Amino acid sequence: MHQKISKKIFIYLFFFIFVGTINNQKITNSYLFEIKNFQISGLENNYKKELENNLYKIADFKIFFVDKNLLKSLLNTNTLIEKFHVFKIYPSTLNIKIEKTKFLARLNIDGEIFLVGSNGKLTKNSSSSNSEELPFIFGSPKVEQFLKIFSIISTSGFEYENIKNLFFYKSGRIDLEMKNNILLKLPVDNLKKVLKNISQLMSNHQLKKKIIDARVPNQIILYD
Repeated sequence: MHQKISKKIFIYLFFFIFVGTINNQKITNSYLFEIKNFQISGLENNYKKELENNLYKIADFKIFFVDKNLLKSLLNTNTLIEKFHVFKIYPSTLNIKIEKTKFLARLNIDGEIFLVGSNGKLTKNSSSSNSEELPFIFGSPKVEQFLKIFSIISTSGFEYENIKNLFFYKSGRIDLEMKNNILLKLPVDNLKKVLKNISQLMSNHQLKKKIIDARVPNQIILYD
């Protein structure tokens, strides 16, 4: 009697698992679980639409089995994105929260103006970018060089927003032209310390000189 009951339980359990497996496969293969929608926040509408069109390369993928590497690659190729977070909203939506890169400067490459982002990527300038206030880079440095200089300037207490142009030289030295037309000639070494000293000098004095020369160690020379 006990064996018959056990056998019946086993048969019912097997039937339940079998039917459940078939139903799960039907659900998984259902079009309801194909990615159909993208909810994107953090970008302006024109940029959002462009990104959506690119993301439709993963449409019709099952939301359970999104190719993470492909999705990451598609997002990383967008020069406007600094960081992103992706959330699944079942049954068929990906919610993508974007932190947009900050544009730091303008750069001329073969006659075209590009914007240098804090993510280290270049974005072609457009009328909607409002980039006129960004400083212009001269001398064709590598983006990594510029970002290194930007980091030094930002951590020195010097006001980056007041810079009009940055001039990069092959020697590794830079000059900064300010929006008040004062030109700073800077050394290769101890740049952060020099910028701190110049910042203090400029805040404590209403300078009438047009050139501040700090190329000689431990000296700051003012002249027209």
